[in-house]
Amino acid sequence: MLKKRNILPLVLLSLILVLSACSSGSNGGGTSSSQGKTVTLTFWHHYSTASPEEKILTEELIPKFEAENPEIKVKAIAFPWDELHKKLQIGGSGGDMPDIARLDIIWVPEFQKRDLLEPLDQFTEFDQIASGLLEGPLSTGKVGDHYYGLPLNTNTKVLFWNKDMLNQSGIEQAPETTDQFLDALAKLKTKYAKSWGFGEPALQGWNVLPWIWSNGGDILSPDYTTAEGYFNGPESVDIITKLKAAYKGDQLAGFKPGDVPVTEGHAGGSYAMMAEGPWAVAQFQSQFPDFTAQMTSFPKGSAGSIQVLGGEDLGIFSKDKKEESWKFVQFMVSESAQVAMGKIGQIPVNLAAMDHAEIKAIDYYAPFLEQLKTSKARPTVEAWPQIDGVLSDTMSSIFMTDSDVKAELDAAVIKIDNLLKQ
Repeated sequence: MLKKRNILPLVLLSLILVLSACSSGSNGGGTSSSQGKTVTLTFWHHYSTASPEEKILTEELIPKFEAENPEIKVKAIAFPWDELHKKLQIGGSGGDMPDIARLDIIWVPEFQKRDLLEPLDQFTEFDQIASGLLEGPLSTGKVGDHYYGLPLNTNTKVLFWNKDMLNQSGIEQAPETTDQFLDALAKLKTKYAKSWGFGEPALQGWNVLPWIWSNGGDILSPDYTTAEGYFNGPESVDIITKLKAAYKGDQLAGFKPGDVPVTEGHAGGSYAMMAEGPWAVAQFQSQFPDFTAQMTSFPKGSAGSIQVLGGEDLGIFSKDKKEESWKFVQFMVSESAQVAMGKIGQIPVNLAAMDHAEIKAIDYYAPFLEQLKTSKARPTVEAWPQIDGVLSDTMSSIFMTDSDVKAELDAAVIKIDNLLKQ
């Protein structure tokens, strides 16, 4: 008969074995994924619904990421560009935020200032990942001493020109300089009275800054502390005065309500020239297959051919799923993901992807890659969206009234400097 004093050790031994079995498989990390649970990440983006980019994201890239990381699921939600910006602004106040978002590069300083973005250089793999990305686009995610975004894709604009319209106007090749461009506008108007030499869809920084930069001007000082002497400087006044004269001469259009849409108008002969990105080529191929686009570098001014750097960055908003979010960010900037997106018009930022045979075979990328060498990012200041609004309003007033260019720019400088001080 078993004595009572032997029962307790046996019970304790059984309990230890049970607990040991229950705890097997845990790595002690304390994260939900380490305990066999699935982590769901929310990814907000502004790829157009049903676009090739959104299709690749949802049908190819996310399934591949989830297969490689079975403990992580990704819920992608699409918004229009402006709606995404507003939703992130509102969510930042109310706490309803995604784990990761595709951000326009000009949004990064805004959300960093509100302490919503995680610094990405806190992750041990950051330096290795960053070293494999284009330097220019990488710089758009840096605010102060830290990086709060990694470039997802990049772009810039080049000059599109209608060879037949220019040749019929006595112009043998695309204008290489600003003076040649302005001269071409006058000749085109003489030949094509009902068309315009140049189409410009808006008057924001994206549209106006390349002219100012190429002419040696700027909107802000190098340290981003003032607009005085820059936006109203002689170089800026000079080029804006010349563009206003071209507008008054009915030589450029496209930004007023009711104007012919620029890309469609270029294909249809309404605008002999325009400055656009690689997405225009995709639009021509799908909507105007009989139109052959001609592209060259943006006209050079005294400072060279300087276009605006565009693109999107990936930012992490998550506070409790940072490691899982970082895994997804790394995946999206990897060579394979970048090649997949690159094949449908998103210029890669991954150096290995740019050298990939399938990407190098896309011939229309060549002029954009050349222009990227001298493209420049808009100022990385929190107040840029508001400054951009002042710029746009000022340009509209200059073009559509008889006001003095210098006086309008002087007034704008006061508004911009006040925004910088807030």
